Amino acid sequence: MIRSVVALFVFAVALCGYIVLRPSESGRTASIETTAVTRAQSDSILGPVPDAIAVTPAAAIIQAPVRNTAPSLGVLTDDAEMAQTAANVLAGLGLNVEPHPNAQRSDPMLEMTAGVLSGIGAVTGKKITAGGKPASAESALELLVVQALKEGQSDSYIDTIVNEAARAGTIAVPQVLVTSDGKVDTSVLLSSIITQAQIAAGGAAPEVPVVPSGDGTGVEVRVVQRATDTQQYRFYTVSRGDSLGAIAVKFYGSVDKYGVIYEANRAVLSSPNAIQVGQRLAIPNL
Repeated sequence: MIRSVVALFVFAVALCGYIVLRPSESGRTASIETTAVTRAQSDSILGPVPDAIAVTPAAAIIQAPVRNTAPSLGVLTDDAEMAQTAANVLAGLGLNVEPHPNAQRSDPMLEMTAGVLSGIGAVTGKKITAGGKPASAESALELLVVQALKEGQSDSYIDTIVNEAARAGTIAVPQVLVTSDGKVDTSVLLSSIITQAQIAAGGAAPEVPVVPSGDGTGVEVRVVQRATDTQQYRFYTVSRGDSLGAIAVKFYGSVDKYGVIYEANRAVLSSPNAIQVGQRLAIPNL
């Protein structure tokens, strides 16, 4: 009996050894076959496997709305008033401006700035103040304009250097000088300097101009009939290159009256430099 059990045991061991060690059909030792599990199969078996970095198709991304910002808001501004800025430039000049020896006399942009300022000798020695603050050229804009006017540079040259400095962010300008296309309105700046110099020399303040309406001027006049009276309202559509200061000069003859327009249009103007092409501004009568 014992011999039979031992014989069966030996036979079983030999059979197992033969199965494990027998050659495969290709002549090599048989190996354990493995099955490649795909991502789809693993998801169905184990559930979704999270990625280390989730990539969302571009078409599925919901973009936040982009706010249409006025180009003019990209220009650095300060709280300086034009009257004070003009007075500071005049103080820095001493009203002694000589034409630049290299300036082209045939240049149509050589306008009247240097000539008018150099001809106002009566102002020399007078103390010019604006807003109660002693006049003194201090800001980068004022010093830049003073230097150019002392050299007798043309208006076009001043326009170029001021706008280049504004684009580079090295100067800040009064808000009323920023145009609807994000530039600095140097024509308003220079005319304000001349006007203040003329007034200081005993000249008259500029008169309120008569502005025609229609015919592509951007000016619209509306008459509103009320129960007690009739009121006339003017509206102006902002064009490319307009600044709030220029609009004030256009309708009131003075940049310093820009506040009248600004206050009347606070619903559409968050600040004096937030002016945009196509805006329709109410122009109150003085």
